[in-house]
Amino acid sequence: MRNKKSYWFIGLLVFALLTFAIYYFAEKAKQPPIKKPTYVKNNGVEISTDFNTNTFSSNQEALLLKDLQLCDSTLKWSEEPNRPSCTPNFFRIFPLKKDLDLSVGCMVLLKAGVNGFPARRFIIYEKEGQELIQANGFVGYPIEFRPKKDNYDDLVIRFFERYQNEKYFYNCLFTWKQNRYQFVCCEQINDANIKPDKQAQVSAEVLQILNEKQLIF
Repeated sequence: MRNKKSYWFIGLLVFALLTFAIYYFAEKAKQPPIKKPTYVKNNGVEISTDFNTNTFSSNQEALLLKDLQLCDSTLKWSEEPNRPSCTPNFFRIFPLKKDLDLSVGCMVLLKAGVNGFPARRFIIYEKEGQELIQANGFVGYPIEFRPKKDNYDDLVIRFFERYQNEKYFYNCLFTWKQNRYQFVCCEQINDANIKPDKQAQVSAEVLQILNEKQLIF
């Protein structure tokens, strides 16, 4: 008798578990999959930072790097970042403004390791008088140029820092103002969009981090 009751109880329990499982997975299937936020272009131009595919369009770029004293012009080609040649495997150059000659203004992306610096750097130059003067420097790299009519493009620059063994990536917007690029806001952290009602507060905190860590100079 006891065995019959035990079998009946076990059967009832199995039936209840199966019913719950069917209901649970049916409800879960109705829910749309959760997608990780990704970086979305804002009608801008995505920037490649792959130095393996980088090329120079003319001899002007190598001469410009020589004038800026960023490389060793006595080398035709080098694979040694501590003594970089003036070649596209170490540097990528952009005009400061569309159709503007590089000798008037340019932006230079330096590969990680160049001249002993461990991370990628992005440096903005503008001509003052007879020479190019540094307007901005970033320990980061551009991921998007956003065209602006009759003005310099806005920049989205990606920064990296490590805090308490955790990695953080900041995608920040900069705009040209008063002869230099100035911080506007932080749009994403670790590729997740910042909520509009939190953006002012978070951006202020990120800017403080960028300054304290000397990621902008």
